Amino acid sequence: MTPRRVMLVVVCVAAATGAGGWVVGAQITSPADAAAAHQPPPASLITVAVAKQALASTITAQGAVAYTGATPLTLTGTVGGGGATQLVTRAPAVGTTVRSGDRLLEVSGRPVFLLPGQVPMYRTLTDGLKGDDVKQVQQALTALGYGRLTSGVFDAATQGQVKRWYEHGGYEPQLDGDKVTVPSGEILFLPTLPVRVDTVTTRAGATASGSIGTATNSAVNIQSTLPSADAQFVRVGMSATLTLPDGTTMPATVDAIGKDAAPPPTTQSTDQQQPQQGQQLQQPQQQSTSDATAMRLVARDPAALAAYANKAAKIDIEVGKTNGEVLVVPVAAVATSQDGSTRVQVQRAGGQLKDVPVRLGLTANGLVEVSGDGLTSGDRVVVGSK
Repeated sequence: MTPRRVMLVVVCVAAATGAGGWVVGAQITSPADAAAAHQPPPASLITVAVAKQALASTITAQGAVAYTGATPLTLTGTVGGGGATQLVTRAPAVGTTVRSGDRLLEVSGRPVFLLPGQVPMYRTLTDGLKGDDVKQVQQALTALGYGRLTSGVFDAATQGQVKRWYEHGGYEPQLDGDKVTVPSGEILFLPTLPVRVDTVTTRAGATASGSIGTATNSAVNIQSTLPSADAQFVRVGMSATLTLPDGTTMPATVDAIGKDAAPPPTTQSTDQQQPQQGQQLQQPQQQSTSDATAMRLVARDPAALAAYANKAAKIDIEVGKTNGEVLVVPVAAVATSQDGSTRVQVQRAGGQLKDVPVRLGLTANGLVEVSGDGLTSGDRVVVGSK
């Protein structure tokens, strides 16, 4: 091979090698170039149209349909002449409402009446006795329309009205000679009347002693609690809607909120809490927590609600609503400045953005009422980016 041909071969090999290197180099990407190539595209804005609609704010809670204030019913004295064996001849019926002056049950043919009072019936009332038990009888009979008894003494006037009361109930009063007496077991004082007989643990023919059952407040209600942040918007008298387990709905009213709504404590039996004459029974204090507020509601139709006693209920309370249709935007569209002013960002045609100051109104279901110059229904407000 001539020198000239050797030179030509060398040049061709060099050219081929250089071209191959360029091709390989073109296929290699540096780490910086690779990272730049994988950057996300510029963020785009998420916008929502300003709507015009009526807005209502509703607080939802869970409650329990209940008769509250459970009180033990306990016989502690003798009935009638106090024979060797005293038997229940007529037991109370569960669900019965017993009012002041009504008979609760019958023992050996004699009545056991209910009257309001804090001091238990701890003795037989006889002519000339004085004390808080006598005053309680006089106050109760006066409230029932049996004269005006204020002496504080179990005197002839009081005995005459007791006689009328017994006879009106279909019984003869107990006598000691020509004086009326009231055996200690024939009156049962309870702090609050009327009551509803909730449970009965005795029956006709059973020995009449000790516990005979429990009573509760006569009116069924709905007990609930609210987070204190929600409770600040609830007021007594507000309307509510109850949804019961079978889907039935019925109207109700907020009856109490806060400490006034706490359920009454269970009253201890009189044999556990016997006060001295003239003293009153002390009720245990209701405990509460700072982040929850008690609420009580009553149904517009208590008789219909009574069928759902001891069941749960969903409670919806409308705490505010707008006066007709208003402009609303998602809460996420509102920005607050350091000075407390609020604004939304509106995207105009062509993509331009403009801050529009707004005043806020009612908030409900993730929407807030807004008003301000330069904002109309259909405008697109920015709520985020993607």
